[in-house]
Amino acid sequence: MVLLVLVILTTVSIGIFTWFQKRQETSKPRPAAISLARLSLIFFLLGMAYAAIRRIIFIVYPAILSDGMFNFIVMQTLFYVPFFILGALAFIHPDLKARFTTPSRGCTLGAAVAFIAYLLNQRYGSGDAWMYETESVITMVIGLWMVNVVFSLGHRLLNFQSARVTYFVNASLFIYLVHHPLTLFFGAYITPHISSNLIGFLCGLIFVMGIALILYEIHLRIPLLKFLFSGKPPVKRESRATIG
Repeated sequence: MVLLVLVILTTVSIGIFTWFQKRQETSKPRPAAISLARLSLIFFLLGMAYAAIRRIIFIVYPAILSDGMFNFIVMQTLFYVPFFILGALAFIHPDLKARFTTPSRGCTLGAAVAFIAYLLNQRYGSGDAWMYETESVITMVIGLWMVNVVFSLGHRLLNFQSARVTYFVNASLFIYLVHHPLTLFFGAYITPHISSNLIGFLCGLIFVMGIALILYEIHLRIPLLKFLFSGKPPVKRESRATIG
């Protein structure tokens, strides 16, 4: 189902992005000149539009909102298309990309406030009232702000000269590949024996990361596994005889 949504998002985004490119050739807009404040306003309005669409559907035909296929194909596509378009524009416009790789205090504070608002809405909101519509608006803007928070932090860490950071960057793909089965194993066989959520989370983190790093070190020492995960055959260094 997730793959289907990604296919739909990619297809729709390609069409919209092509339209943007044609419009740019005629009117010459500059996406790089858009500030984060203006982007926040745009995404706030997009969140309001999404909430209005959901409310109209809720009034006209509420039963369809309980259909998982409709929610995945239609509603999630509508919600995530703006992020796909923004990512595509940032990919081809370095100045726009710099908006998200440069730390913004406003985005950090805004994300914190929006997260608190999200928790309050989840706790005190009512599904029969405006809880889901409010959640849509909050999620839309916090998604934009968290892109800046996460990307700027990641950009700083990845460009930080540290052997530890380099080690985890090199190990990240391997950890990503093995953490799924490790998480499933921990959840199926160990989690039922832990009553505390906090202790379970900490134990799971140590279990998954610890074993993933051990497996990473083992795979580095086995040429076949290193080839399978890195995609590069081991380089054989030929010794050169010195002519004396």
